[in-house]
Amino acid sequence: MNAMTQLRDLLEALRPQIPESLLAGRGRDRLLQRVGDFPAAVAANLCVFEMRLDDPEPAADFSVTVTSSRVPHHFLAGADGAAATSLKAWLDAYLAGKPEPYRWLMLEYDLVDIPEGRRAAPAVNLRSDASLTPGGATFEPARLAGTLSRVLGRSDARDERRALSRTFALLPSGAVVAFAAAFPERMPRSVRLVVAEVSAAQVGPFLDRLRWPGSIPAVLRFLSGLHDVSNRFMMAFDVSPEGALPRLGFEIYPTSVGDRDLRGLLSAWHTTGSRHWRGLMDRLAETGLCSQSKAEGLLSWPKQCILYGANGACGLRMGINHVKIVTDAERLRAKAYAGLQCFPLAPDRRRDGMPTA
Repeated sequence: MNAMTQLRDLLEALRPQIPESLLAGRGRDRLLQRVGDFPAAVAANLCVFEMRLDDPEPAADFSVTVTSSRVPHHFLAGADGAAATSLKAWLDAYLAGKPEPYRWLMLEYDLVDIPEGRRAAPAVNLRSDASLTPGGATFEPARLAGTLSRVLGRSDARDERRALSRTFALLPSGAVVAFAAAFPERMPRSVRLVVAEVSAAQVGPFLDRLRWPGSIPAVLRFLSGLHDVSNRFMMAFDVSPEGALPRLGFEIYPTSVGDRDLRGLLSAWHTTGSRHWRGLMDRLAETGLCSQSKAEGLLSWPKQCILYGANGACGLRMGINHVKIVTDAERLRAKAYAGLQCFPLAPDRRRDGMPTA
């Protein structure tokens, strides 16, 4: 690899590692236009490529984790409108006030659905402390409402507080809100929750209490049909002060990952390989939710190796984070979230069993 300073340089060097059925051509150009000027060093943290599995176009949305107590300007550089300005101030304050290892968040850049040439401000995904350490603090609705309202550039958190208080009171016994997200530029204004530790038997009653405006029997039939290849999931849904919105997602994991707890699922992207995901991908292809070319591309994504270049040696880790089944109460779609991390290796770690590329 030649010397790399920008993310576009790194992704160019990694082009042989990224299947063209997943990211190429116009889709790749749009991704580089939005995030290519980021420093290459951002890839030392987890980056995620979000790909629609039934869409023949090799394109992806992009997310990157942020852990620094100061948010570099490049994460919001060029974003349109006032949303980016208020978001930058909030990010600086939030991360500076969080102790390690809890200063974690993920910025999510919509690309596929954004008009070409427009640079929308990213969504912000927060992770609860409970997903990091056993017995860690869970989200508290009133405090989370204040945080998310500030992400959205508002000082009045009454709408978020109303939505979250109602939803938290309806959660199934034992459920854990693992992630919460705010989307500054999406309408209608809402917040997203990702809930773990929900059993298949709890899904129907919970959606009924939530008054989700979709077909609950259809959701349950679909989950039942996947049970032999995927029996672990997290639920993702959007709520507003008026109630649940139609969009509902299930972040699913293959049965072969075993009986993992929440932290085990979150690490699945670098502890599973193609063989763990093949049965699930075959089933999605059979049901028409995934094209054969996307399935093959995704199954060739997981790998770990050492790359040598002008910048020294780097460890490359690529894996499947999860597959999300999304319904808007009318149709089903499948998306894959593929993780990538490229980090410098100290000399004493260059012979740790990872192959070279």
